[in-house]
Amino acid sequence: MDTAPRRRGPSRLLLYGAAVATGLVLALGIDVARSGGPGGWLARHRLPPPYVASGHRFDIGGRALYLDCRGDGSPTVILEAGSGSDSGAWTAVHDELSTTTRTCAYDRSGRGRSDPGPVHTLAEAATALRTLLATAGEPGPFIVVGHSLGGAFGRVFTATHRDEVVGLVLVDAFNPDLQETRIHPLLGALREEYSATLDGLRAHVAAVDSLDWATSEIQLRGASVAGLPVEVLVAPRYEPRLDEATNAAIADAWHAAFESLSPGRVTQTTAWGAGHDIQIDRPDLVISSARRLVDLAR
Repeated sequence: MDTAPRRRGPSRLLLYGAAVATGLVLALGIDVARSGGPGGWLARHRLPPPYVASGHRFDIGGRALYLDCRGDGSPTVILEAGSGSDSGAWTAVHDELSTTTRTCAYDRSGRGRSDPGPVHTLAEAATALRTLLATAGEPGPFIVVGHSLGGAFGRVFTATHRDEVVGLVLVDAFNPDLQETRIHPLLGALREEYSATLDGLRAHVAAVDSLDWATSEIQLRGASVAGLPVEVLVAPRYEPRLDEATNAAIADAWHAAFESLSPGRVTQTTAWGAGHDIQIDRPDLVISSARRLVDLAR
């Protein structure tokens, strides 16, 4: 009688698992291809591509800030991230835009690879950014692209260095001055709720980004960008507790508010299919807006 142990082949469960895994990989590959490649697939699923840090830290006087500049050409595009974010927030935009012109992302004080600093204002941050660019040997002219709170930084930087900035892109920007004066009066019974939410956002950016926000908002209200081309990207919004007519009036009020920043020179685009992070959900719109301003400057 043969008592030698018999070799068993792979179990049915193991074979089934391998088949499922192979199928999933193939399905993923097809989905990525249909999305136009890895970048498109990530954008479609609202995921940022991995950031590959290729920049450097530069001393601006007692502390160092991180700057990542890529590509060649003028004007130079400056990418301003939102609250609590850094240069990595622009990975879906940075490389593609740098095929058109010099494009720089940076980490503000206390963010990413930059040293922390004291509580500061938007104007002081604008001075720090200009010092960083000069130290790194990055000359103007500049186009500033600001997302969320980065839009407020961008507006103040643009107004402060008006002789060097040739265009501004606001990507679903934080504009409490416009919201409070133009939108809140239209909200009726919801006005108090929205005012409280806005005050909460003011407190949030002050804490997270070490900002003297009271002084910063005064600076923001006085920051004129009139005469410059401005591209505005906004995520679609609708307040279901208000009627159609009021929602339409709010949309018109936002349009007029943005137009007031630079009358006759503002292009507004609704980023359909995107949430607040338009640079991740619809990077194509951010790239197109910046490229239009580059073409104008050239």
